Amino acid sequence: MTIGELLKQTRQSLGLTQTEMAAGIVSTSYYSKVERNIHQISADELIAILNRHHIDNASFFAHLSSSNSQKKRDFIKEIGDAYEKKDKQTLLAIKKDIDQLPDSKQKKYYQLQIELVLNVYLTKADDIPDELKNDLKKFVFQDNNWNENSLQLFRETIRVYDIDELTFLVNAILVKYQQPAELPIKTQEILGGICINFLDKCYEHNTPELIKQPLQYISKLSNASELLLVKILKNYYQAVFNKNADEVKDIGGLLEKAGWKDFVSVLPHLSN
Repeated sequence: MTIGELLKQTRQSLGLTQTEMAAGIVSTSYYSKVERNIHQISADELIAILNRHHIDNASFFAHLSSSNSQKKRDFIKEIGDAYEKKDKQTLLAIKKDIDQLPDSKQKKYYQLQIELVLNVYLTKADDIPDELKNDLKKFVFQDNNWNENSLQLFRETIRVYDIDELTFLVNAILVKYQQPAELPIKTQEILGGICINFLDKCYEHNTPELIKQPLQYISKLSNASELLLVKILKNYYQAVFNKNADEVKDIGGLLEKAGWKDFVSVLPHLSN
C-alpha cells in the first residue's frame, strides 16, 4: 500500500472530502493526485495533515508498514459470514484472533462488533447487556469525533439510546455531514441507515415532529444503486407517518417480492 492509498483509506474512514482532508496544507488538486499516486507528498506536509486531523503519526506509519508486509484480514466480513451461517465456533475463533491484536481503536471496534454478534444478535436477546451498552457508548463518543467505525456502530446500536439522546446525536451527525452526496458510497449507506433507524425509533416513541430532517437528508443522498433500499425505506416510513395504508402495503409488497419478506415483517404496519 502506498502513502496515497493509505491517506485515501484514512480519509474515507473519517468521512472527509478531499478538500477537508487537504485542510489548506496542500491544494485539493495536488492532494487528489497524491491519493492517485501521481504526486508525492513531502514529510512535513504529510505530518501536518495527520496532525490537523488528530491522526496518530506512529499508528499511521505502522499501518503503512504492516499493510505492505502482510495482507490485512477483513474481520468484519469474517464476522458477517460466520453470523449468516450461525456458526458460533467460528465466531469464537475470530474473537480469539481479535483479542490477540495489538491494542488500538480498530481492535476495540472489532471486539465490540464480535460481542454484539455473540451476545445479542446470535442469541436474539431482547436487550443489550448494560456493560456492553456502556462500552458501545464510550466507543461512539471517544475523542468527540465521528468516523466510519463509530458511525457504523452507532447505526447498529441505536436502541442503546433514549429518544432525547438520539435526537441530539442524529442532528449533530447530519450537521457534520451536510453534503452527503460528496461522501463515499459506504459512508452514505451508513448515514442513510442511521436516518432509517432513527425514523423507526420516532415511530416507536410517537414523535412525528422529529422526522422532517432525516427524511430530507435521505433525499440528499446520491442515486447510487447501493442506496436504493434506503430510498425505498424512506418512502415507506413517510407513508407510515402520513397514515397512508395503501402506500405502505404497496411498498411492503414490493420489498417482499424482492426477497425481503422477513425484513418487512419487522417494519411498522398500518391497518386499512
